[in-house]
Amino acid sequence: MNDLDMVRDLRSQVRQSEESDLRGARRRVLASMARESRGRRLPRIVVRVAAVGILGVTITAGVMVVQTPRTDGQGKGAASAPAWLPVANVETLAKRATAAAARQTDVYPRADQWVYVKRDFYSSPKMLPESVVPPVGGGKTGSRYTAEMWTRGDGKERAQRNEGSKTITRRQGGEDPRLRFDPAYLRSLPLEPSALLERLKRDTAGVIPLPEMRAVSHQVLMILQEGAPAARLRAALYTVLSQLDDVGVEEVRDLLGREGVGIYTDDDEGIRQEVIIDPNTYVLLGGRRVYVGGSESQSPYSKLPKGEVVFSVAQVTAGIVDNAGGVP
Repeated sequence: MNDLDMVRDLRSQVRQSEESDLRGARRRVLASMARESRGRRLPRIVVRVAAVGILGVTITAGVMVVQTPRTDGQGKGAASAPAWLPVANVETLAKRATAAAARQTDVYPRADQWVYVKRDFYSSPKMLPESVVPPVGGGKTGSRYTAEMWTRGDGKERAQRNEGSKTITRRQGGEDPRLRFDPAYLRSLPLEPSALLERLKRDTAGVIPLPEMRAVSHQVLMILQEGAPAARLRAALYTVLSQLDDVGVEEVRDLLGREGVGIYTDDDEGIRQEVIIDPNTYVLLGGRRVYVGGSESQSPYSKLPKGEVVFSVAQVTAGIVDNAGGVP
């Protein structure tokens, strides 16, 4: 870590001066000056120091408002970008999420309760059905649709209801490691990022047919999208993503048009896998797969135009309910 990175990390933990703070400070200084009698003037140096102090705070606030983020063209934050700007590098984003999570209380469901997640999906009509990774429980290609899912707290059962249907489909859960995102499993995961990374490597080894780090990335995305993890685990998962190779960040809108920060990795087939995070609350907004080019001719994506969104999902709402079919 160089000196600039250290300054950014320290600076990002300090609450920045708001306009209300500045107005209050200005009023107090002026009121203090006004109470002095005409026969007794403050020494000129004191007034000058006070004025310089106000000016310094005002300049700092001005920088916060008018500066725009700079990137190096690859999604990574450029070295000159202040750490308190909305878009920074992925490491800083993960550290902010960790700091925010430390101020929250993680809430997990009881064994007999359920985690409810409602998501909005989109898959490109330009893709063949077998080329698109569908959501858990299936889905249609070339369409926009909504699905609700319930996962029991002990991980032993899951349920799903697709858009337009009144039927809730139930099935057993927890037996397939590739689909482990239930609360019981999430509570077993370590919160220390390096230990979490090693655990995910072990859990995906020989189970997910991908290179080691891509398998980890796949599992992290699955947990974030399907499991609705509590704040501290969510922040640890962001940190794990920041430790993967060729990870970048970019400003992006999710499927519902919400502004977010995308943490992404690019694979050998020219697909950018992206997790979209709310830059203020650090909750998950969703994710998407975008074709960015560079794939081989035999890839199912090679004939797509660059920038084509192959698949996208937005997390509409999540919460804890008492039964499958209930909503928060």
